[in-house]
Amino acid sequence: MTSIHTGSNNNIVELDMSELIRPIPPVLDMNKVNSMMETMTGKTPPASCGLTSEDLEAGELPPVDVLTFKKSGKPYYFAFGGCHRLRAHDEAGRKKVRCKLVNCSPNTLRLYLGASANKFLDSD
Repeated sequence: MTSIHTGSNNNIVELDMSELIRPIPPVLDMNKVNSMMETMTGKTPPASCGLTSEDLEAGELPPVDVLTFKKSGKPYYFAFGGCHRLRAHDEAGRKKVRCKLVNCSPNTLRLYLGASANKFLDSD
């Protein structure tokens, strides 16, 4: 299963959880998080999630879509979704998460964050 926005994007990397900026507080269904944690241990994903074991490598979840841009050579990574996958990784004690990087412009970031984007975009 892939995002309609990033279906053809294969720019998948592992990032440290601490590198992700998550500007929107998550609202979580812990049953979903627990199910994802079971999938991470190799259990077959439940039919309700729309994935099959053929869609994933054993013990993996789909990558989280992450917007990224560089400022003064430093990359910034913004996760606006994937909150259940990120929490499952956190609960399982995994420090790294697979992310599908989507390059964005400052204007795109402003669409997501409004005036809050200024703290990332203003000159040093």
